[in-house]
Amino acid sequence: MISRIILSILTLCLASCSTVDFYRQAVAGQWEVLRKRRDNAEVAADPMSAGVLKEQLAKAANMRRFATRELALPGHAAYGKYADLRRDHLVWVIYAAPEFSLEAKTWFYPFVGKLDYRGYFAEADAEEEVAKLRADGYDVFVGGVDAFSTLGVFHDPLLNTFIGYPDIHLAETIFHELTHHRIFKPGDTEYNECLANVVAEEGVKRWLAAENRTADLRKYETLIVRRAEFQKEIDAIRAELKTLYASEIPLSEMRRRKEEIFRKLRDDVRELHRKWGARISDGWLKGKIHNGHLASLHMYAARMPEFRKVLAESGGDFETFFRRIERMRGERWQRPR
Repeated sequence: MISRIILSILTLCLASCSTVDFYRQAVAGQWEVLRKRRDNAEVAADPMSAGVLKEQLAKAANMRRFATRELALPGHAAYGKYADLRRDHLVWVIYAAPEFSLEAKTWFYPFVGKLDYRGYFAEADAEEEVAKLRADGYDVFVGGVDAFSTLGVFHDPLLNTFIGYPDIHLAETIFHELTHHRIFKPGDTEYNECLANVVAEEGVKRWLAAENRTADLRKYETLIVRRAEFQKEIDAIRAELKTLYASEIPLSEMRRRKEEIFRKLRDDVRELHRKWGARISDGWLKGKIHNGHLASLHMYAARMPEFRKVLAESGGDFETFFRRIERMRGERWQRPR
């Protein structure tokens, strides 16, 4: 999932009345993560640590080594420590878009520029912001996120929120977040998340191949195909909605047609589920689907074909790939010191 919300103690310097509460909770939340960290070796040696946790820590260590050796990622830069936050999610992240637009609302953050989401360490704080945005007419989606990257500002730990993932999804998470450590483009959420997703997916495929897990590799490749099929449905609906929102019909009629299009999306995705014989995205289908959902999905998939093409043109070599990406992007981002 997200580099998601980028937080730094340095944001305390902001004193605007409209932002001080947000940064206060951000600093407090990040401090909680930092003070609860323990070295993985210490956790593994602790007789009170569950056997499953010790196994997952060992798997994560293997993934970090693989990331460094095979994916040109800084596996040493994070995940050498572990923290138990004693809750299900690390942060609750908000995505919002106007009622008749697919353009995500942005928020400005020091050092990293504008991002298309807002995150809170407490669900109640997120819901308070959601209520304000909805009162202002936004379609708002909020969801729990289990990991983010501080881009090397801090040594990010493994967390109880994701350490228990099945190992394939644990590897995806680690490879995704380490990509943000390697390259980050300020102010461009689509760029950062799509790049990290491409590295994560290709990384997991290579990791499974290296582990000789042929059956799991086939299943994972099927999952990638299904993700593409799902995204194709999303892209088709986005095209319909863009045409609708650009029209000059009365707002009441636009609102009615918008609801029809989203009902069609729900039906189309359910049909995909039936075809797959799977329960993918069921949780997503239970609530009302709106522009906020589409904005969140788009920013994690829109530019993946572009980065896959660069990887192929790099002969599949990740060091070459990253050097090309850095040249394309311009000056490499340097974290604040």
